[in-house]
Amino acid sequence: MKELLAEAWEEALEGLVLHRDRQVLYLNPKAEELLQASRKKVVGRPLLLALRDHRLEALALHGGERTLGVRGRTLRVRALPGRLYLLDETELHRRLMALEEATQALAHELRTPLAGMGPLLEALTPHTPQEREVLDLLKGEVARLSRLVRDLSLTQPGPRRTFLLEELWPRLEKLLGERLRGRRVEVSLPHTLHTDPEALFQILLNLLDNALKYGRDPIRLLSREEGGRLFVEVRDQGPGLPDYQALFLPRHRGFQGGAGQGLGLYLVRRIAQGLGGEAYAQREGAENVFGVRLPLN
Repeated sequence: MKELLAEAWEEALEGLVLHRDRQVLYLNPKAEELLQASRKKVVGRPLLLALRDHRLEALALHGGERTLGVRGRTLRVRALPGRLYLLDETELHRRLMALEEATQALAHELRTPLAGMGPLLEALTPHTPQEREVLDLLKGEVARLSRLVRDLSLTQPGPRRTFLLEELWPRLEKLLGERLRGRRVEVSLPHTLHTDPEALFQILLNLLDNALKYGRDPIRLLSREEGGRLFVEVRDQGPGLPDYQALFLPRHRGFQGGAGQGLGLYLVRRIAQGLGGEAYAQREGAENVFGVRLPLN
């Protein structure tokens, strides 16, 4: 069995570095390629000699998961005790950047005509109930498209200020209104943060919307501080999912038959990156955790 596993890692498309006491024990061919390091020269030598990157070394020694630019590639790096996994996401990153540019161009082209359509519709006077019904439908669709364009454009943070996170909850509660009725939602947001409150509001709105659609009660909205960063999370007791990272890709739904457009978590990630943070999703015990890590300063 060990021989089969060893052969499999020799052929794997994911890089693997095994290490102990800051010394390299093993480097598979894919890791050689991604790190541009010859295992003949680095096995048995210091870990930093193979990684040649202090961010990678810190991750390998302390654990965690990050996306890093290394040797001209975009790598998804996951570190467990004694193991460092390297997944090349360069092509995925390139496609996402192209999609980002197309999204911004589309949002720019739609913003002006949509801004003009609202006042024009308000100026119309319906003469029959049928006309009023149609007019209300058009107003609703213009409002929905305007919100979508605003969300697509919300990658550059607006004005920042210091505020209590708990200030956001009354707005969320009012906006989600009926959808919260009968649901068990626990809120604990005791921290203060200096950032764009509107961007963070949109993040929490998308995460709560996701939890209300697909999660199970109790839903917990909380903030916590760890390692100099603030974690803002929405947790629910929904079933575990097979691939949490893929949920942040555009038009990807975690549940069959989902009613959304598959953009909610994609927007959360983009907005979090605009704030200098990162979005994440994972399983912890019986809970699905969707959140963002944000710098405290």
